[in-house]
Amino acid sequence: MVEKKNAPTNEAAIGIAQIWEPYQSPQTLEDFVVIALERGGLKEVVQILRDYHGYKEVKRAVMELTTRDPLDRFTQAHRHAVEIYAKQHGLTPANLMVDIVGRQERADAKGAERYKLRKAREFMENDENAFAGARALASQWEDNRPKDRDPTAYMKEVYRKLPPH
Repeated sequence: MVEKKNAPTNEAAIGIAQIWEPYQSPQTLEDFVVIALERGGLKEVVQILRDYHGYKEVKRAVMELTTRDPLDRFTQAHRHAVEIYAKQHGLTPANLMVDIVGRQERADAKGAERYKLRKAREFMENDENAFAGARALASQWEDNRPKDRDPTAYMKEVYRKLPPH
């Protein structure tokens, strides 16, 4: 191996980007998948799976997944914000949600909304940033609500302006 004549020998001359940093190996399957997606992209990962397992096996595995996409943190934060807002006004959160979105031909609309609110609350316990966002959103709704407006009517108006989720 031939060394360069003027090659720097100390860390300061080499630069911070080339200093050895301890490498932490992936610990879980999800870590490996995230690395693969970052390096190759979704299409490349799916092609590798197809080459390794075959088209039919990959298709069968995808078809076994639930048809609903998992809820994102913004939807969960929005639901939790509605719960915070309802409690600020002495309203039952599930009743407020049913008033906002309607019964939608559900037999137990309040029970369905209670379930969604409970899941959002559980999600918020594990995501501090989303929880802070939910509190800020509920606070903004409260600050922007005209003092003479009914809280439920105001939330119906706000909900109509939100993008669908």
